[in-house]
Amino acid sequence: MKAAEQYVRLCGRVGNLSRSLAGVSIVDAYFGPPRLAPEKQAECTEPESILQDIGSLIDIVKGSIRNELRREYLLGEIGSLQTVVEWLSGADISYGQLVKRLFSIDMKAYPESVIDQQMQRVSEAFAVFPGADVRDRVDRFMTTGELRGEPLRYLIEGELQDKVSEVGRLFKERVFSKIGGRIRDNGVRYKAVTDKPWGGYNYYLGGFKSMNEFNVDHPMNREVSLSVIYHEYEHHVNNLCRERAYLKNRYAELSVVPLHTGRSVISEGTADSAKEFLGIADESPTATAMEVLSTLRRMVSINAAIMMNDRGLGIEDVAPYIAERGLRTADSAKATTDFFKPKTDDGRVNIWAPYVFTYHVGKTDFVMPTFDKAVERGLLADFFKVLYLNPFSGSSVTWNIAFDWL
Repeated sequence: MKAAEQYVRLCGRVGNLSRSLAGVSIVDAYFGPPRLAPEKQAECTEPESILQDIGSLIDIVKGSIRNELRREYLLGEIGSLQTVVEWLSGADISYGQLVKRLFSIDMKAYPESVIDQQMQRVSEAFAVFPGADVRDRVDRFMTTGELRGEPLRYLIEGELQDKVSEVGRLFKERVFSKIGGRIRDNGVRYKAVTDKPWGGYNYYLGGFKSMNEFNVDHPMNREVSLSVIYHEYEHHVNNLCRERAYLKNRYAELSVVPLHTGRSVISEGTADSAKEFLGIADESPTATAMEVLSTLRRMVSINAAIMMNDRGLGIEDVAPYIAERGLRTADSAKATTDFFKPKTDDGRVNIWAPYVFTYHVGKTDFVMPTFDKAVERGLLADFFKVLYLNPFSGSSVTWNIAFDWL
């Protein structure tokens, strides 16, 4: 069996294992041959057996894949899957090691002096809004446009569904036009859901279409929701191009989209950079305030995740930190911890616990420095071609190799 097909089967096996142990499959999407589909792989394979097969697959990839970018991409993904199996089966892996081995990035907390600087930017950006102080202004800003219940469901399944068509048009005009060749896009449908640890999620369905789900368990700010459209649509675009590349080249490994690998770092980094990709320079007070507040909260969430997972602090200690430094309400701060706390409420490993690093690190350490350099040198079309036409570039393991020409 070819190395690529063995890799696809491995993703299915690890996904089934993670579903049984953590309630979530690490296979985010699949659009390949039915015989390799995740659900057709072994359901209850012992971790030791999977790890043994991973070792064999690493040797096969090293000996059979000649293209450097493709080889390093595969080895990086396989290494991450190996870490997932070891972690979920109880191996003694520190939080810092987990982040490093899954995502090929370092676990770094933001110094409180850096948080102070970002809080000052927030204070300056919110000075134009009513309120007694910055916290009062942020609270008023967030609650003024806050929706819940049926109005929130209508926003998601009505207004956002209409807005997404405009975002799709912008990608065609400002990104696809630079790539060359036709990028098929069968659209995105929006759906309101409940009982999820995240706020929004893009499910790529294959066939060049997606489902975007938004969690309505908690109230949502209208302006924030509208801005998230760009992030989620870029995920859709990334997968459109991945499926296109799979159908064109028949590299089986492109037909499966795993979570918790170096791919996730770049995927979240490009999604967080969608507005920059589209050249949307909204300098209105509302847009500026949302941008600086979002950056602050990304930083604070990373620090809070380290506090919980590396230092062992509980919600009773971490939630007040999130509330104070992230300028959140007590309820919002507590809800935020659901995403990165070590254990779920039913006592299982929270598979999302290390994922919080991918967003901000992906954007600030990988995607935007390269994007800015491409813009500065007049090579934006080349940047988009590498990013979207060669999916093997989209990993923290291969990013610098793929863009060494810049």
